[in-house]
Amino acid sequence: MKKSTWRKIFKISILTLLSVILLLLIGIIGLFSVAYPQFGKLPDSAEYERYAKLSNFKDGKFVNEEPMRRIVWKNSRRNAISRFVFESPKSPDFEIPRHQLSARSFAGNPADLKVYWLGHSFLIMEIDGTRIITDPVFGNAGPLKFIVRRFQPPPLRREDLPEADAIIISHDHYDHLEFKTIMSLREKSVRFIVPLGAGVHLRTWGIAPERITELNWGEHTVVGNLKVTAQTARHFSGRRLDTRNLTLWASFVLEGPRHKVFFGGDGGYGKHFKSIGEKFGPFDLTCLEIGSWNERWPDSHLFPEQTIQAHRDLRGKYLLPIHWAAFDLAFHDWDEPIKRAVATAVSENVKMLTPIQGDPLIPGETPVGRWWLKQDAPQNLNLSKITGEMRDE
Repeated sequence: MKKSTWRKIFKISILTLLSVILLLLIGIIGLFSVAYPQFGKLPDSAEYERYAKLSNFKDGKFVNEEPMRRIVWKNSRRNAISRFVFESPKSPDFEIPRHQLSARSFAGNPADLKVYWLGHSFLIMEIDGTRIITDPVFGNAGPLKFIVRRFQPPPLRREDLPEADAIIISHDHYDHLEFKTIMSLREKSVRFIVPLGAGVHLRTWGIAPERITELNWGEHTVVGNLKVTAQTARHFSGRRLDTRNLTLWASFVLEGPRHKVFFGGDGGYGKHFKSIGEKFGPFDLTCLEIGSWNERWPDSHLFPEQTIQAHRDLRGKYLLPIHWAAFDLAFHDWDEPIKRAVATAVSENVKMLTPIQGDPLIPGETPVGRWWLKQDAPQNLNLSKITGEMRDE
C-alpha cells in the first residue's frame, strides 16, 4: 500500500477518534451542566411568558431582526475539523505589548472621553465623567480551564478592577460573561446592565436583583451622566449547547451631555447599523469587533471589511477595533483581522485607533502604532497620532 494511502487512513482515523472524543465530551458536559455553576441558569416560565409578547421572541426563543444563515460547512464538517487540526491558525509568537494597570491607575475622577482596551471586548470607558466597564473577562473563554485559553493575561488584575458606575454585558457567551469575575463583584455595589434574560445568570451567582437592569432592544436606563440604550445586534446566545437564544444579545448606545459612544458587542453585519446611525449618530467613538469571523458562520461576526462599513453606517468619527488579540475563536491567524481592517480603513479614510492593551486612549490625542508587527513590539512602536492619515505599511 502506498505511503500516501496510509497517511490518509491515519488522518481519517485520527479525525474519527477526535469526533468520538468530542461527542463524549459533549455528553459529559450535558451530564453535569445542571450542577456546574459556570453554566448559569435560565429565566423561569413566568419570564418567558412575558417575553412571548415581544416582537423579537418567537417559538420560545429570541430572534434576530435579520435572520442569520445557518452554519455553512463547505465540503463537510470533517474537512473543517481537519483544517483546524492540521492547519491550526497562528497564535502570537511574541509577548503582546501591554501597559500594566493597577487600582491606582483609576484613582482620579473619570475623564470626559478616555478608553482602556484590555483585549477582546473588555473595555473601561470614561465618558462625560461616568465610568463604564464592558464584558470583563480575565481568564479563558470556556467553562473548563483547558477550553479556549487566553493568549496572555490582561494588563489588569481582577482584584484591581476599578469602581465603576455600571458594567455592561453584551450577551452570555463565555468570552463576554465570566463566572469568576461576577463572583468577585458580589460584595460590590456596581450596577449591571444586561440584555433580557441574562440577569438570571448574575442572580444565580450572587448579584442582588436590585443591582441588575435587563433591557430589550430599544429600552434605556440612566447611569451617572449617561443614557444607556440597548440596540439590535445580529448574533446569538447560550452557555450550553441546549440553551441557544434563550437569553438576548445586544449592542449599546452610550449618550452623555457632550459625547456619544457605540459599543457593538458581538454580531454580524446588517441594516441595523445604518438605522442606529441615523437615529443616534454621529458617534465620537465606535467600538466594533474585527475577529472570530469565518465564511462558515457569515452572519455571526463582522468581517474586518464589514467593520469599516458598519462604522461608516453608524456615522462614527473614530473606530476602536475590539474582539481580537486575546482568544483563538476561529480559523484565521490572530493578526489577520487587524491587518485587513487597517488596509480597509486606509482605503476608506477611516480614523481607526490601535492602542496597546491597557494604554489610556484619548481619541485624537493618544499616539498609536502597529504593535502587532513583531518587529515593532514592544519597542520601536513607530507611534503617531491618528489624524486619518494612517498608512498601510
